[in-house]
Amino acid sequence: MYPYLLTDNTLTVIADGVTHTATDDNPKWSAMLDAFVANEWDTLIALLTPAVAITNYTSLTIKGGVIYDKKGMPIDNAIVPHILSLYSKGFPVEPLLNFLDKILLNPSMRSRSQIWRFVSTNKIVITPSGNLIFYKRVGSNYFDIHTGHTYCYTPGATISMDRYSVDDDPTSTCSTGLHVCSYEYLKSFSGERTVLCEVDPADIVSVPVDYENTKLRVCRLTVLEEVDQPSDLDTQVWATTPKAADSDDF
Repeated sequence: MYPYLLTDNTLTVIADGVTHTATDDNPKWSAMLDAFVANEWDTLIALLTPAVAITNYTSLTIKGGVIYDKKGMPIDNAIVPHILSLYSKGFPVEPLLNFLDKILLNPSMRSRSQIWRFVSTNKIVITPSGNLIFYKRVGSNYFDIHTGHTYCYTPGATISMDRYSVDDDPTSTCSTGLHVCSYEYLKSFSGERTVLCEVDPADIVSVPVDYENTKLRVCRLTVLEEVDQPSDLDTQVWATTPKAADSDDF
């Protein structure tokens, strides 16, 4: 048994010198009370400190309202406050931590700072492994619109180009790179077919500042499937109403 304080809406437990507190708006509140009544203290502490479970999914950890990398250094990124906010409310944040982990592997500081802005603005789906899902328009034969013969985006294909060949200048609009986009940009994108593409955040090179931040250039992507009637992939976490724009593709 550990020292504790239980009120109608708050539970505080001090374990090994660390104070853990939860309130009744925590999704795990009922499970915490059950563990408390049953004197299952190890279970209770695990519920109060979900970072123990998080370490099974990512090299990042959360402790004391700070996210640390595998070297124990605190992380400064635009997504950190969002993760900590969800975490404090008891929501699962493993996919977001995996996403952040991959952002940190991106060699471009500018890209690392741009990625969360793009994702949060466009309701981009984050997979459990931390990758991102985007749209892309292609020709009737699945080749890119720009040349009609360079890249074939059939489902299951992985397309890549040397990162140094992708324009990393966000002020450049129609430039070299593999282009993917949000649902809003897709509405004015030319092409006969639409495919879903999965992208590792580490492979994002730049987010053009025009087009209301609704498309980006990457150096590698995997085509997941063709979609006949594209629809907005709502994460139910972010909301936005970005403006559509003209297309370009390579």
